[in-house]
Amino acid sequence: MKLKYIFIAFLFFSCVGKKVHEKHVTSNQFAKGFHIEKNGKISRVDVFNPWENASGFRYSYWLVPKNMNIPDSLAAERIIRTPAERVICLSTTHIGFLQKLGLEDRIVGVSGKQYISNEKIRANIEAGKVHDVGYDQNLNYELILNLKPDLVMAYGVDSEIASYLSKLKDLNIPVVINAEYLEETPLGRAEWLNFVAAFFNREEDAERIFSETVGTYQQLKQKALTATERPVVITGIPYKENWWVPGGKSYMANLIADAGGHYLWGENDQRESYVLSPENVISQSVAADIWINCGYSESLKSITDLDERFKIIKPLREKMVFNDNKRLQSNGGNDVWETGVANPEVILKDLIQVFHPGILKEASSLYYYQKLPE
Repeated sequence: MKLKYIFIAFLFFSCVGKKVHEKHVTSNQFAKGFHIEKNGKISRVDVFNPWENASGFRYSYWLVPKNMNIPDSLAAERIIRTPAERVICLSTTHIGFLQKLGLEDRIVGVSGKQYISNEKIRANIEAGKVHDVGYDQNLNYELILNLKPDLVMAYGVDSEIASYLSKLKDLNIPVVINAEYLEETPLGRAEWLNFVAAFFNREEDAERIFSETVGTYQQLKQKALTATERPVVITGIPYKENWWVPGGKSYMANLIADAGGHYLWGENDQRESYVLSPENVISQSVAADIWINCGYSESLKSITDLDERFKIIKPLREKMVFNDNKRLQSNGGNDVWETGVANPEVILKDLIQVFHPGILKEASSLYYYQKLPE
């Protein structure tokens, strides 16, 4: 079946123009959720299974330069004109990628303006240059139309995304799904920079930037491997008696391992988060050394105020609790959610310094994380 698909794609590309151009297929190093195939000036971008538990779904987008006529053979396809100059981002992580490419000024719309950390975009919001278009099923379609975007970058947590994607398509608004959050590895998520860059004709910039990210990340990872001990790490905080923890094959579990930590639930073979009871976590935490990513907690007291039983959790008793909220905004936005995905090497460096103080010669103050005060 795969060979048949490749052959059909080859026939299509061979017939797009008068000349047969050499195909260039981008081979991702880490990301599994997208694929880019370039033939001459036209690219096809595929996104696979773009929400949790999706199976067998593929969205294909054909990127055609604005100064080029659309081939008749693509009349029924999803066409995105490039380079995009007016973009709406429905996730803050999309902003992080655009910031990495120096393209924040292309943003004309966001979802949840109060949660934006980027100072340039916040200034543009204040100046009326960037508008809040709403969320999910409550998108302001009239405003989106008035903004005249040539690209809306969306995401989906379930199949309900199909309804508003269809609505945007009916309005002739170019929309693509960015599914970076489903990648299991930090570098897999960061590699979606190449996906984003394709819509702005910035592929070469993205490849160079990502190559630098990979180099720095791998160097830090190798340094962490020299540590003689691996602290046991727990994560999260309960919400309504449900303590969600990342699966053992998840993004966060991989980050902890790469930073030289031993994730307490690392033997689990799930990549999605799953629920434990607070009692279960408390009983297992006797083996833990460090506690990270504890929600909106700003102090040890704020944690014990939630539940007195947490006082017996070893990392809290020993004051080894670190939260990724150092760059939390007063309005609730957190820069780690916005730029962390595009900068996994910065998160990794923070965690290495938390798990193995002194192991990095180039040690500096933590960027996304902070040790919680009493």
